[in-house]
Amino acid sequence: MFLNSVYDSNSFSFGLGGSASARCAAIEAELCYLPNFSGREITVQSEGRCVLITGYVETEIDFYRALNIAHDIAGADKVIFRVSVAHKATA
Repeated sequence: MFLNSVYDSNSFSFGLGGSASARCAAIEAELCYLPNFSGREITVQSEGRCVLITGYVETEIDFYRALNIAHDIAGADKVIFRVSVAHKATA
């Protein structure tokens, strides 16, 4: 993960004890730096104690990449993941 490479993992914790807005910012940063990520209109916002992620991706691989990042940062029990796979139309 991008942020993990910037900060020493022993001194930086993504979700443990952090605020929901900090978790949202960390997830947005990770998604922004994913190579070849097909996410469109991805929004990350705080919903109470949970993180709500909405938008579209073009491949199932990107769906699971985004889901894994969200789970790693916020915790699986604190993620509401409403991302759809919208395959590109071929002409």
